[in-house]
Amino acid sequence: MDEKLTLLGLYFYEKGTFRSTKWLDEPLDVERYLHERKLKLSYLKDLAERELERANQLGLEILFIKDKAFPLELREIPYPPLFLYIKGHLSTSKNLAIVGSRKPTSYGKEVATLFARELSQAGLCLVSGLARGIDTIVHTLCVKQGEATIAVLGSGLDIVYPPENKKLFEEIPQKGGAVISEFPLGTKPKRENFPRRNRLISGLSSGVIIIEAGVHSGTLITAKWAQEQGKEVFAVPGNIFSEQSRGTHLLIKEGAIPVTHPKEVLEYLGVSLSTSSTKSSEDRIMLSPEEEKILSVLSTYPTPMEEILLRTGLPLNQLLSLLTDLELKNFIISLPGKLYQLNPLYQQHLKP
Repeated sequence: MDEKLTLLGLYFYEKGTFRSTKWLDEPLDVERYLHERKLKLSYLKDLAERELERANQLGLEILFIKDKAFPLELREIPYPPLFLYIKGHLSTSKNLAIVGSRKPTSYGKEVATLFARELSQAGLCLVSGLARGIDTIVHTLCVKQGEATIAVLGSGLDIVYPPENKKLFEEIPQKGGAVISEFPLGTKPKRENFPRRNRLISGLSSGVIIIEAGVHSGTLITAKWAQEQGKEVFAVPGNIFSEQSRGTHLLIKEGAIPVTHPKEVLEYLGVSLSTSSTKSSEDRIMLSPEEEKILSVLSTYPTPMEEILLRTGLPLNQLLSLLTDLELKNFIISLPGKLYQLNPLYQQHLKP
C-alpha cells in the first residue's frame, strides 16, 4: 500500500487529528501502530478506499499534502493539514480572508458588503468560513457577482453547517470557487473544530480583514492564527459603544492595521486597480439628475424628508421612489422618523 493510501486510512481512523501531521516528520512504524491497536493493514486499506469512493460519489477531491495540486500556502503553515477535501476549484488569484461576527449590526453588514464588493471586483478571491453573519454576506455577494470565493468548513463536506447555507454551499463551486475541509467525511461541526478551521482560512490568505468581533469571538482566533503565520491583520473600526466592535478595537491596539475603505487594503497588498477589473463606484452605478439632486442636499447628518422635498422641488411620489432606489444602491441610509442621510461608506465616491 502506498504512503497516501496508508495515511488516509490512518487519518480517517484518527478523525484527522493534529498529531497525524507528525507522521510525515517522524517515521511511522505501521506494524507497531497496528499491533498496539489490534488492527490489520487490510482494515486501513478498506477505510481509505471507502473514503475515496464516498468522495468520488459526492464530487469531491481528496488532496494529500505531498500531492502537486496541494495548496502551497497551506503546506507551509504551522500544523498543516495532512489531507484536504475539496469541492470545486481553488482559485489561482491572490486570496484575502474576510471574517467577522455571526450577529453583525447593520453597520457591520454595510461594511462587509462594501469590502466584499470592492475587493472581489479588484480580482481577489475572498476566503471565509461559511458561518452565519459576515461570512455568509461575503460568500453570497461573491456568488451574486459571479466571482470565485473559498469557504472553509469546520465539518466534513457531506455535512453543511449552518444548514441554511446549503444552497450557498452548492453555488460556490458553480461560480468557480471551492468549499474545502480538512475533516474526514462524516465529521460533525463540533465546537473544537472551528479554531482548527480558522488556521486554514488565514493560511490560504495574504491577509485577514476583521469586521466586527466581540472580545470572546472566534474571529479573534483567526486573527491570532494569521499573526502566527506572518500574515497581515486588518481591522475595520466600529462604534466604540458596540460590544460587537470591542474585539476589533482590541486588535487595533495590539497592532492590527486599521482600515476604513477597501482601497487601503489593496494599496497595502500592492494590488493595482486596473480599469478592466475594477471601476470606481460612480462608474458602476449611474445616477440620474434627480438622484444627484437628492444627494446634493443630504449629508452624513439626518435630514427630514420634508426638507428634502422642499429643497429638491420633486413631487412626493417621485421623491419616495428615488429615495428607495438610492437606499438599494447603498448611497443613503433611511432612519426612523422619515430621516435620511448619506452612507458614510460611500460618501467619498460621490461626485462633488
